[in-house]
Amino acid sequence: MLTELLAGTRWHTIEVVDATGSTNADLVERSAGEDVGGTVRITTDQTAGRGRHARVWSAPRGSQLAMSAAVKVGDHTEHLGWLSLIAGLAAVQAVDDVVGVRPGLKWPNDVLIEDRKVAGILSEYTRSPSGGIAVIGIGINTAMTEDQLPVPTATSLQIVTGKPVSASDLAAAFLRALSDLLALWPDDVARLAEIYRERSDTVGRRVRLTLPGDQEVVGLVTGVDSAGRIVIDADGREVVAAAGDVTHLRAIGD
Repeated sequence: MLTELLAGTRWHTIEVVDATGSTNADLVERSAGEDVGGTVRITTDQTAGRGRHARVWSAPRGSQLAMSAAVKVGDHTEHLGWLSLIAGLAAVQAVDDVVGVRPGLKWPNDVLIEDRKVAGILSEYTRSPSGGIAVIGIGINTAMTEDQLPVPTATSLQIVTGKPVSASDLAAAFLRALSDLLALWPDDVARLAEIYRERSDTVGRRVRLTLPGDQEVVGLVTGVDSAGRIVIDADGREVVAAAGDVTHLRAIGD
């Protein structure tokens, strides 16, 4: 069914498995000996998922949709940072299309509903016999109940909507949106930056950005640049960062 729904996209091999440790790790490991570009691996039982900064992203069986998609990137390593941002954009579009709820997107790729995280994204770069490969992974909380949430700041689509969500429909919508957005990468990152600025909940807000090494910057986000980096006006000083944790701050008077 998914293969039919994804006809005409860049995904030519769709693997749906009952359970695995990590869909990302599966494709990264296989890339050492085979060309996995265009392959997607999907499960609703991921037992050893990973997030940014080596954070663990786990969920009870059947409560989360985990997917990883392998993309041939060749020598285009200068714009790899965009791939996680593209995945965030695709997730927002997919949830809106399937569930009818439009999530917020906090830089770089946190997908939020009512300020609670509903999806986690991790992109990894590796090498295959045919060249560079990026593995884009996402875990979307589909059917978690309140008592199954890993942290109070998380949520699930079932909690938000009060009804079950089709994992197949959600996977197809995400992978179609991802394929469409990847058509702009890496040749039209200016257009990607424009799309991201239009859909981001972070651009135009005051934030606290915690940089590696625990340095903090507070200021107004004026945009993202063509490299996908956040641009902040910190009391007249421009700060540009490729990595860090963002906290949205309330405006004075809110």
